[in-house]
Formats: sequence, structure tokens, C-alpha cells
Amino acid sequence: MKIKLITIASFASLVAIVFSSCYKDKADIESLPTVSFRSEVVPIVTGGGCGCHNNNQGSTAVQFSHLDTIFYPTILARVTTFKDMVADASKHPGDGNVHLTETQKVIMQNWIAQGAKDDGGGCLVSGAITYNANFLPIYNSTCKSSTCHGTVSPVLTYTLLLSDKAVLTAMMKSGGATGHPGPVLSLNTCTTNTILTWIAQGQPQ
Repeated sequence: MKIKLITIASFASLVAIVFSSCYKDKADIESLPTVSFRSEVVPIVTGGGCGCHNNNQGSTAVQFSHLDTIFYPTILARVTTFKDMVADASKHPGDGNVHLTETQKVIMQNWIAQGAKDDGGGCLVSGAITYNANFLPIYNSTCKSSTCHGTVSPVLTYTLLLSDKAVLTAMMKSGGATGHPGPVLSLNTCTTNTILTWIAQGQPQ
């Protein structure tokens, strides 16, 4: 009888140890060191095998960077593509397969598992956004100079922006990488979030 009880107790202890060491999915993911989008993920997609996406090296490739300008929103918009490519290099949407190192794969996988967040700041946009109160300050500080809008390029009046809604939307969604009739731009998330919210609200004046 004692041997039977000891055997049962030993088996129960073994089961408890096995189950306590199992992968706990969400808890284990949350316990991983936080992966930095800007200092760990961005270098992967702006160098090496992703060279076609940078400095206009690929004629049709979506630009992730140009010289020292990084288009963070453009990179963030492709999380699903990165996830597919980590699992299978042939999932690259363009020509050829892009092979990441095992270390790069782990970085990308952990970043995606942690929510694919941008740790570079930005701002929370809320409330009513208007052309006069919110767009004009951005225009005056970012778009208006001796070589840009207001002199050699058209003044960004309220009427013009209403007619150029599609162009403006494309620019904001890419962070300035595409859509701008002039040179590529680098727009921060505060700017893009503010203007996209303004467009979503019907572009009130």
C-alpha cells in the first residue's frame, strides 16, 4: 500500500513539474526583453538584403529610406509581409527571395509577437481637427520655405487641399515616401496622424 501511495505521489509531482515548465504563450511573450523597432528592426530593413528599398536602388521597390531619412510609417505598414517573409523567404512581394539571418528572424518574430510597436514616440490625436487650428501650424513650420510651398510651389490653401485629398492621403500613409509631387519627404507620426485624422473627419476648416 505504501509503495502504491509513493508511486502515485511521485507521478503527481512529475506531472506538476512537466506542466509548470510548459510554454505559457502570452506570459512567455510578455516576459521577453522588449524589441526596439527603431534600433533593432529598422536597421534590418534598411540594409543588407533589403537594399532595393533604400536610396532609390530599386526602381519599383517601396522606399524604406532615402539617404539619412527613414520612412517609419512605410515600414510599419508592412508587418504582415515581414511576418510571412520570416517564415518563408519566398513570400517577398518583389523579385527574388530575401533571406534573413537566424538572429534577424528572432528579432523580427519577437517584435511582431510583442505587438509590432513603434518605440519612437509620436503623439495622441484626439478631438476635432481643423485646417486653421491644426493644419496651418504644420504647414507654416514644415512646408513653407523659400524653396517649397508658398514660393516656387503652390500655397497649400484650404481649397487646394480639398481637391488634392487623394494625394495628401497617399503622402500621409507613406510618411512622405510616396505621393509628394516633389522630392521624397520624412513626416513624423504626429504630422501623419493629425492630417489623416483631419481627412477622416471630413477636412473641416
